[in-house]
Amino acid sequence: MKRYLFTLIFIVTACSNNLFAQIDTVNNISMKDKLYGLGKFWSEASQNFAYFDHAKINWDSAYQAYIPQMLATKNTWEYYMLMQRFCALLKDGHTGVGFPEQLLTHKSRYKWIYIENFDKRFFVTDIPVQYKDMVPLGSEVIAVNGIPAREYAEKELIPYISSSTEHVLWNTAAAMMFYGTDSTKLFHLTLRAPNGKQIKYDYQFHTYGTQWVRRNNSTPWKMLDFKMVDGVAQVKLNTFGDEKIIDEFKAILPQLYSAKGVIIDLRGNGGGDTGIGAEILKYFTDEKVLIGSAWKTRDNIAAYKAWGTYQLQDTSKAPKSAWQKKVIASAKGDYWYQGDTMTFENNIKVAKIKAPLIVLTGNNTASAAEDFLVMLSSLKGRATVIGERTYGSTGQPLPVSLPGLSASRICTKRDMYPDGRDFVGIGIIPDVEVKRTPGDVINGTDAVLVQAMKVMKKKVK
Repeated sequence: MKRYLFTLIFIVTACSNNLFAQIDTVNNISMKDKLYGLGKFWSEASQNFAYFDHAKINWDSAYQAYIPQMLATKNTWEYYMLMQRFCALLKDGHTGVGFPEQLLTHKSRYKWIYIENFDKRFFVTDIPVQYKDMVPLGSEVIAVNGIPAREYAEKELIPYISSSTEHVLWNTAAAMMFYGTDSTKLFHLTLRAPNGKQIKYDYQFHTYGTQWVRRNNSTPWKMLDFKMVDGVAQVKLNTFGDEKIIDEFKAILPQLYSAKGVIIDLRGNGGGDTGIGAEILKYFTDEKVLIGSAWKTRDNIAAYKAWGTYQLQDTSKAPKSAWQKKVIASAKGDYWYQGDTMTFENNIKVAKIKAPLIVLTGNNTASAAEDFLVMLSSLKGRATVIGERTYGSTGQPLPVSLPGLSASRICTKRDMYPDGRDFVGIGIIPDVEVKRTPGDVINGTDAVLVQAMKVMKKKVK
C-alpha cells in the first residue's frame, strides 16, 4: 500500500540533525477553532479508526476529558501538544497529528548527542569528537534534569508518541529525548560511563554542526546499495517509495544470478508502495501469484446503526438472527467490510534467482516493507528472515485537516496475514532473532549481518 509521509514535530526534532531553533508560543488560534479541531479528530476516528481494540480506551470518555484541558490551552503550540497527546491514546503508528511549519522559525540548530534505546535503557551511541573523553560512547543516561531516565521518558515523552508497538515507542522516546523550545534550553544529564564512573553533563542544541566520533557525516543515502562479499550478494533496499529502485535492482541482476547467495537488507526500509516491493520479490520465485496481506475496514451504514441501536434495547434472551447480529455490530462500531487479499501476478519473463535468500529486518522495517515480508511468508521455505522484529504498523491513513494550517491522519485499514493473524501491534518476528547491543553499535559490529553470513555459509554448502 502507499505509505504517506507524515512526521510528528517531536520525531522531526529528535531525528533530524538540522533543526528549527525556536517554536512560536505567542500565536494563538481561537478557542472555537481549537475545540473544532479536537472534535473533528475525535469524530473522524470514532467512525473510521481501525484499531480501537489495540488502544483499549473509551474514546468518548477520553474526548470529554480533553475538552476542559483544551479550554486551558494558552496558545497554538499548547493546542497541538494536547492534540498529539490525545492522538497518542490510539496507540497506532499510522495515526498522528502534524505540527504546522508556520509555528517554527527557520534558524538552524543541531543536535550534539545521539541516544538509542536498548530494553528501555538509554545509551549514548555517538558524540562530537571534542566531547568523546567527557562522555564516552556506551555511557548510559540514568537521569535527565534530576529525574530517572525511564521515569522522564514515561512522563515527558511517551504520552505524546502514537505507536503501535512497545519497542518502537521506546525507540522513539530515546530519539526525541532532548527537545525544547529554543537553542538555549539546557538538559542536565547524569550518565554512567562504561567503567562505572558517574558523569554530569549539561546538554543543549547548537547553532552549527559538528564532527562525530562514529558517524561518517559525508556518507550519502542511497535507495539501493549493493556489494559482493565472498560470493554472497548483499543488497540494501532502503525504500519502496520510488519506482526507480526497480530499475536499480534490475541493473544488478547479472551479479545476483551468479551469486552463491543473496542477502536483502530491509532494516532501513520505512515503506512506500507495496507494489514496488512485490515487483522485486517476483525475481526470487516461480510462483505465479504473490499473496499479500488480507485487510478489512470499518463499514458505517447509517440504517444498520439505527436498526442496531433499537436491537440493543431489546433485553429479551431470544437468540439473535444473522441480520440482528449484523446491525448490532454496526451500532457498536464493529461492522467491517472485508477486502480482497492483496495479490500480485508474477508476470516476470526473465530467469528467476535461485540462490539461497536471507532477508534482514529491524525495528525500522515498516509499512510496505512489512507487506514485502507478508508476501515472502507465503513462499514457504524460500527465505530465512534474520534480525529484530519489525515496526509493526501499516495501513491506509485518512488525511484530516485541522485548524491552524496543520493536518492529521487516522489509520482506516486493518492489515493482517492472509490467515487472519495480526502483525500490526506486534511486529513481524524473524525466524532468527538477533538483538543489537550498545557495544555492537558503538564498535560498528553488525551482529545481524554476521549471523546472516553464518547461516548463508551453511546454506551454500
